[in-house]
Amino acid sequence: MKIEILFPEYGHLFGDYGNITYLKACLPDAEFIETSLNSEPAFAADDMNLIYMGPMTLNAQEMVIQKLLPYKDRIEELIRRKTCFLFTGNAMEVLFKEIIDSERRIPGLNIFDFSAVRVSDGYYTGNYYGEFNQRKVVGCKIQSSMAYGANEHCYFAKGIRGTGINRTTAYEGVRRQNFIGTYLVGPLLVMNPYFTQYLMYHMGVEKPKLAYAEAMKEAYNQRLTEFENKRTVME
Repeated sequence: MKIEILFPEYGHLFGDYGNITYLKACLPDAEFIETSLNSEPAFAADDMNLIYMGPMTLNAQEMVIQKLLPYKDRIEELIRRKTCFLFTGNAMEVLFKEIIDSERRIPGLNIFDFSAVRVSDGYYTGNYYGEFNQRKVVGCKIQSSMAYGANEHCYFAKGIRGTGINRTTAYEGVRRQNFIGTYLVGPLLVMNPYFTQYLMYHMGVEKPKLAYAEAMKEAYNQRLTEFENKRTVME
């Protein structure tokens, strides 16, 4: 089993490298490939079970777009072939049509017909409570931008409480085949044990087993109780 982490020297904000740390605990025999910005992505020449990229600074986004642009066709091919991708935070924006930053329009890879608009008055922060694959999903949001586009039929999670890809929708993230992009950070896999099992299964793990399963599920159930409480502030 091969898992590629794209540009970990940049995509590590908000503790989201914890997603990889946890996967290493769940899959001790898997090969984890960390690809720096100065290296050719391993997925260019080899098939991966998962391609992961975490949230990054705004300047890093622009460098990553330029780095991945020659591999656009390969990324689209892998998505069609149902390779698992997990892009958290603003990582998915690299694959959008564009990122709008005040008067600047930064072209993305245009794999997804969305635009990201950078927030001019600082970060948006909040909690999110939704549903994915008939299971509840929880997470935190620290967004420097909002996404705009029709994701009603290609969302990651359907909202119960909290803001989706922007303030006008409760639908969170983008999903196509086994590509999942989401603004949820936290890290997502640590906070959502059932989603982690789902992801591992689609990566090719026949019987996914969670590391620290009892503690993970206890923490998850506690968070569900908190987010279901109407007195809990979501943003």
